[in-house]
Amino acid sequence: MNSPARRPDPDCLVYREVTQGDLRKLAATSNDTPSGGGARDLRFPVTVFRPVMERIFTTAKTVRGRQVRAATITYRDASGQVHTTELEYWPATPSRPREDRVARVHACPALGGSVPSTGRGRVFVVLTRYTTGDVRCDYAYEDDLRAQSGWPSLVCQVILGCLAKTDEKNAGRSAGLAPIQGYYDFINGTEFCYAE
Repeated sequence: MNSPARRPDPDCLVYREVTQGDLRKLAATSNDTPSGGGARDLRFPVTVFRPVMERIFTTAKTVRGRQVRAATITYRDASGQVHTTELEYWPATPSRPREDRVARVHACPALGGSVPSTGRGRVFVVLTRYTTGDVRCDYAYEDDLRAQSGWPSLVCQVILGCLAKTDEKNAGRSAGLAPIQGYYDFINGTEFCYAE
């Protein structure tokens, strides 16, 4: 009798809260003027996120004369079917030198093709790289994380811990709020929460 295939171990994960502005980016409605524009990307601070993002986005490519990185990611559609697609990670620009970005999120069926529900608490984009090299893209909902439903307990602890630290840092602030974003390295146990 064959034993069931062992699930691959996670290598690292990056998470980021989906804000109201991000929902507009995912739905491709972030341009506020008829002339077009409107950012359609998710931004990450270069200094702390680039090393872990380069473990996720491992393929180098040239797009419009710029060197970017890409990853083939696996995701589930609304009916639960598994698909793959490419996602790009672009380096900082001279106008925004401190932020790299996951680009064109509205055009990626793993993100813009499945704008998340907003009735289950706060929503996070989660990118997980496995030791096999596979990369998954999922939405995680605060209600599910609190119930430890569908997510390993360590992932729930990491994301909810950062959420609590960020809420504490933002308490009493009316501007300059810290975003809820971070990463966890399963290989060496290192974690980073932007609020720290």
